Amino acid sequence: TSLIAKPQVITPAYNPVKFIYDSTNNNESGFRYIFDVYEAGTATKIAEYRILPNLDGYGEIDLSRLLQSYVSFDFEPTNDTFYDASNCYYRYDVKVGEEYVESYDYTASLADNNGFVQISYTSQPFSVGDQVTIAQVDGGTANPNLEGLFTVTEANTNDFTVNSLFSEVTDITIDGSVKFSDNRKTVTRDIITSTNNYVFNGAIPFASFPDYDNTDYVLDDSRDLLVTSRGTESQYVTLDQDVWLNFMTGGLSGFTYFENSNGSVFQKTLTATDLITGVSCGPSNYGSLTLVSGSGSLIESDTEWYDVYYYTVSAKSASYRFYIDRRCNINDYQIAFLDRMGSINSFAFQLRDRLTGKVTKDTYNQNIEGSVVSNEWTYNTQAQGLKNINNRIEETFELNTNWMDETDASYFTELVSSPQTWIKINSEWYSCIVQTVNYEKERQRNRNLIRKTISVKLAVQDRVNG
Repeated sequence: TSLIAKPQVITPAYNPVKFIYDSTNNNESGFRYIFDVYEAGTATKIAEYRILPNLDGYGEIDLSRLLQSYVSFDFEPTNDTFYDASNCYYRYDVKVGEEYVESYDYTASLADNNGFVQISYTSQPFSVGDQVTIAQVDGGTANPNLEGLFTVTEANTNDFTVNSLFSEVTDITIDGSVKFSDNRKTVTRDIITSTNNYVFNGAIPFASFPDYDNTDYVLDDSRDLLVTSRGTESQYVTLDQDVWLNFMTGGLSGFTYFENSNGSVFQKTLTATDLITGVSCGPSNYGSLTLVSGSGSLIESDTEWYDVYYYTVSAKSASYRFYIDRRCNINDYQIAFLDRMGSINSFAFQLRDRLTGKVTKDTYNQNIEGSVVSNEWTYNTQAQGLKNINNRIEETFELNTNWMDETDASYFTELVSSPQTWIKINSEWYSCIVQTVNYEKERQRNRNLIRKTISVKLAVQDRVNG
């Protein structure tokens, strides 16, 4: 078995994760490739697959569906430093083997063993009582009584005897092959192993995935990228907005640098232990910073923007710019969402909101029991005939962003489609469901100003007593 293709060491789990191998035995009867998938560095097997060869004889498997179930996300809304994003990735091993119905070819001359045919084969696998099928190279022309199904009557290390009379053999030099008659397979596992592979909770667009290079995200060189699908170009954020970006540090500690439009540089120590580290870097949650050069605070009254990047003595990542949005706001809602590469970003909804509610209830008609008074049946006027049960309330927020540019509008589509969203109401985060399912990707040349409206409901609604 030999390697044809496998994924990069670190691969997004929501894109193809294909392993392809070849074997010189792929034409054997009943051949299957065996893919055993393990939690990396352990004996914990998470899946086993038996794969038929494709038209080229290769064993091909896409493990993305399996591995997606082992990655999720890390959301720590009160964190203003950094955290191990251990749920954002998974490390696994793949061990490739094969199975097939093996035939044992013999070339030694047949021998007489107490009147029965003895076949010599080094390290033969058969035991007394096994049913075997013998196929001679001449199809049984010379020795017709040694063609077909037989029982092993004696077995030694290098020879075995079957219940065919030796007296009926006319040519002891005819070669042949023997196999178990029940077509049991010879299984050989772990012929090739691929260890310490990683997937992370990313999904790269179809058109971009062929150009994906995992080394662009491992922060060990200049201009490497952070693990987020927002571009390095500017994103507008309000002073109250929270952002958590993922850094693929590979467990190596460094610094998160913050550089503002006033020319001041600040840093935050990043002590990493996992492959991916989440870093708090929004205007409201960047936390405590140490001044490196310049003066003042990261965000002064005249600060227009600040850049965020990873820094060590040997590496400096690409910079991600945040423009400060100081426009007056009517509301202070913001929605955090899991972006396509696994970071947690957010959008503010500053304009007018609308809260609507819908009550759902079930009813049934019950018998009015009443009572007998002075030999006459009567009832109380407060008696219930039609009764409400299982009352439920569902409130929906209609929220509006402020005007935005084409870059933010394009990134906003990821909020609409994200499976993980949270809304901040009165300084508290709540899990929510974005109900809006349609969106438009506006172009700046068609519209100078772009505003977005979405409908959101809380994932947990208030209960109704009764």
